[in-house]
Amino acid sequence: MTLRIADPELFGLTESSATLYFRAEDDAGPVDAPVELRLDGELRAVSEGTAGTRHLRVEGLEPGRRYRAELRVRGGEPAAPTPFFPASFETLPAPGAREVARFATMNDLHFGEPVFGGVLTEDMEWGGDHPDWPSVRETEGDVPYWKLMNDDAVAEINAEGVDFTVIKGDIADRGRPEQFEAARACFARFERPWHAFLGNHDHYALLEGERVDGCRLLGQPEAPRWIDVAGWRLVLVDTVRPGEHHGELPPERLAWLGAALEETRERGTPTLLFMHHHPVPPEFRDHYPNTIGILPEHSLALFDLIGRHPQVRGVLIGHTHRSRVRRYRAAGATPFAEVCCTKDYPGGWAHYRLFEDGSFRQEVRRTSSARALAHSSRCATFFKGGYRLFALGAVHQQSFAVEGPR
Repeated sequence: MTLRIADPELFGLTESSATLYFRAEDDAGPVDAPVELRLDGELRAVSEGTAGTRHLRVEGLEPGRRYRAELRVRGGEPAAPTPFFPASFETLPAPGAREVARFATMNDLHFGEPVFGGVLTEDMEWGGDHPDWPSVRETEGDVPYWKLMNDDAVAEINAEGVDFTVIKGDIADRGRPEQFEAARACFARFERPWHAFLGNHDHYALLEGERVDGCRLLGQPEAPRWIDVAGWRLVLVDTVRPGEHHGELPPERLAWLGAALEETRERGTPTLLFMHHHPVPPEFRDHYPNTIGILPEHSLALFDLIGRHPQVRGVLIGHTHRSRVRRYRAAGATPFAEVCCTKDYPGGWAHYRLFEDGSFRQEVRRTSSARALAHSSRCATFFKGGYRLFALGAVHQQSFAVEGPR
């Protein structure tokens, strides 16, 4: 039988590491055959993993160097290059300053979600039944899929030893008290501080005529607010219009944000913004998921505000369930970084490093327990195979470095 690599993904890069995911298969399906990774022709790692999606992280790479990658099942053909597994990659440059903090983010956890996949319903929610569009239900397996994905992400974040975690909304799928309680029980496992704010789903009890105070149930202050850490300011922004899918930044919220940014500009404090919804330029307003982003007229005002405050080093976003980085002319060089969701494919969280000179780095991580990889890999095939194309993003959309101000 022919041995081959299936669905290879170069998922994360730092200045000294690269992370890959893949399956080894023959004509009958996944196998546990050894897989070799060669960089510039040199054998750097061997995966002896079991049948199914595997995780391989290689350390000890040189900063700012381009490597030619070859991944093959021993005795088989090398993996062909794809948009998600390029023939070569370049590690990030070496940091130019002292690291002062590390943190993680999670978003779109959807505790209590009954089903994922299927087709889009009339109320713009996925999960509608269709014979040609598979789905997964929370009643399958020993524990709900959203519980295993969120529990295992928290365990990985603990193992990484970050200083704190920020949770960027859509915590409770329908905004129900029992969903917030399940989330708080999960977050109680964090070994370091955590900070959460709400997304649109966290207010959906309003659609059933009930007002639920999610922040109180989580034991968290409401946004907007900020966190000061190691000479940086992290600003948590409220973009939710309760009971609606889309987001907004009305004048009173922009005024609050403007005052907060004036303070950090005067002090020369590097600043990160965290928000649930993504901004939408008017020319792209009619394309999903932009139809459920921040109102375009409010987005333009946000771009203008950030463009006047170059100490804003980045805007970190959830909501879209995809990894993507955008920059907008009016906002200067500031990256707007959307990160994939935690509860399905690719099933991840993001790792950040802050530096003394106002630079920072992002690396999206894929939750890599065996059960998490089995679930997330199944979800990659949803929506007629289109979910991988939508959600994953090329490696430069997942891992990047932002330089400090010049």
